[in-house]
Amino acid sequence: MIIQASYIKNFQCDGKICDCRCCREWAIPLDDDSREKFLTLKTSEREKIFQNIDKTSSTLKLSQDLRCSFLDADGLCKIQKKHGEDFLPAICQSYPRMTFKLGENFFLQSMTLTCPVAAKLILLSPDPINFVEVQEINSRLIIDFRKYLTHSPHEFFQTQMSAIKILQEKNFSVNERLKNLCEFFFQKKLPPFKFNLEKHFETLIEIFDEMYDANLNDAQKKILHRNFSQAGEKILSDIHSTFRQILENYLVNEFFMRCYPCAFSGDDWQNCKIFVASFRILEFSIVLTLLSKKSITVFELLDLICAVSDKLDHNKFGMDAIKHFAEKNDAENFFAQMLK
Repeated sequence: MIIQASYIKNFQCDGKICDCRCCREWAIPLDDDSREKFLTLKTSEREKIFQNIDKTSSTLKLSQDLRCSFLDADGLCKIQKKHGEDFLPAICQSYPRMTFKLGENFFLQSMTLTCPVAAKLILLSPDPINFVEVQEINSRLIIDFRKYLTHSPHEFFQTQMSAIKILQEKNFSVNERLKNLCEFFFQKKLPPFKFNLEKHFETLIEIFDEMYDANLNDAQKKILHRNFSQAGEKILSDIHSTFRQILENYLVNEFFMRCYPCAFSGDDWQNCKIFVASFRILEFSIVLTLLSKKSITVFELLDLICAVSDKLDHNKFGMDAIKHFAEKNDAENFFAQMLK
């Protein structure tokens, strides 16, 4: 069984839209399958390709401006243009698709928001994200997720779909949906708690500081806290009202794409805490942006979401800061700091 987010069928890579972001600054590894295919080419073609592969690291070389040496002036890949998509390294052929193997014949496939083209397709859809069964994976890079599952594949998938149904409940605000999600994974009615707005601001500043290794001093933290206290909630209220569908699509895609509630070590409830705290960090980043400017366009918001997603995916300080928070706070403290 292959369960795929329905938007994937409409994805088409276009480096002109994103300035070939995935073809810049990354050390792309050469997988064994691609190496074997290159070796089948004529000597002259094979030599041209291997001249641009670092022998020590077995990665594709970058030019002086840190662009992949196989990237053509038109924003397309020389390898793909000349030899076809099958000759691309597995990560190039697969990205931004994320494919997880849950069982011998059970796969989930989605796309990461670090790709601007994928982010536009996913987040700007006016309709809820849905999931379909397909016959082909169409991705060579498959992550074996079986050892991380704490449920059977089918139980895991049903749990995901139940959680996503909560996140797509139109009769509730985004904050109410997050409360309902927490109640679902806490497995009992939430105990009475009082949301502490001041502690909420302090916590987000601390997570942000660790996440970006910013080394903020006390004076800088006080300024951020004051600015958030004065305008943060009004900004978020406006954002939730104006970009409600975008935020829903973000939450649903994150939950499915990262394989919550088994995305990280710990039980379902621990993963739920990480998921909610990650969203609060996105909100924090939006408020930070709007504290310095009067408004934000849809496409500026998408760029910001891409940047935060990139931080969570590719920087060692990114998700660790959020996991540290989830680990050290029990349910009562978590509710008081994260559930509005």
